[in-house]
Amino acid sequence: MQTPGILVMSGNGREALKRLSEYAKSAEQIGLRSFLVTEGPATDGLAISQFIASVTTRIHVGTGIANIYTRHPALLAGHAIAIDALAPGRLLLGLGTSHKPVNTAYGINMDKPLTALRDCVTALRKAFRGEAMIDRPGFTAPKAEGKISVYIAGISPKSIELTGEIADGSLPLNYCPRGLKEVVDGIGRGAQRAGRDPKEVAVALIMHCCVCTDRALALKSVKSTLARYGSLPFYNRLFVRQGFVKEAEGIMAAASKGDMAGAAAAVSDGMAEQTAAMGSAADCKRKLEEFERAGAAYVLLYPVPIDGNYDRGVREVLHAFS
Repeated sequence: MQTPGILVMSGNGREALKRLSEYAKSAEQIGLRSFLVTEGPATDGLAISQFIASVTTRIHVGTGIANIYTRHPALLAGHAIAIDALAPGRLLLGLGTSHKPVNTAYGINMDKPLTALRDCVTALRKAFRGEAMIDRPGFTAPKAEGKISVYIAGISPKSIELTGEIADGSLPLNYCPRGLKEVVDGIGRGAQRAGRDPKEVAVALIMHCCVCTDRALALKSVKSTLARYGSLPFYNRLFVRQGFVKEAEGIMAAASKGDMAGAAAAVSDGMAEQTAAMGSAADCKRKLEEFERAGAAYVLLYPVPIDGNYDRGVREVLHAFS
């Protein structure tokens, strides 16, 4: 088993940041490879990553993921370089396009997402090398102190191939082990097209993880989480591609009416068990190893709220993998 990392839901406010600090320090103490944070409507993943870098000394920090549409590449590069100056070589910059319902709420036209991703990563690479993004007399562009790894969280077949072309790694979410083949194969095609070795692109599989020996409670918790993701078009189509057609249809039908309880009920036991790790610490470690055998270079543990209690979900995962 490769050393896993962890992806934690971010939050704002004094108490939320205090908890994130505690989680990050624990993750570093037990030897996890990375501590990534999500980004939401009221949180800035890069700002929180910078905070986490300031309270840790060794563990890699980063975003899972930062929405490229809400930042100009110059701002994104500048913030990443600032974090790298604070924690050289420790930043993993996870990028993605987010989802149409989210971007529409922001008033963003999500036009040509693959082109936007390619252009963003190209601009970032130049900025990290110290190449100025604008031509201004007397302006000297900053340069990254260490290597800033750029991972892409695309899950559409074309975005997976793009990841193989231009990224250091992939952050696939909501896959079951058999479904991960599309990521491995797609990265291979993209890497070949770019004249790269596919092994240069790490598949960091994000694994829903519910450490809870009460099977009924674990299933309930995982189903609620998968229903939330399945209500988003990209992930709904991903579940269909993996053979969960009936479940995907049921999730979307219920979610479109605002019935998230009904959406969770549409998730079958089999879909939950195949997509997420749940049960004892040993059960979750076996699932992690199953994902590694399916092609993941390593796994990012993604704690599931246990019956709505997220703090318990995170602490149980940290304890299980300590």
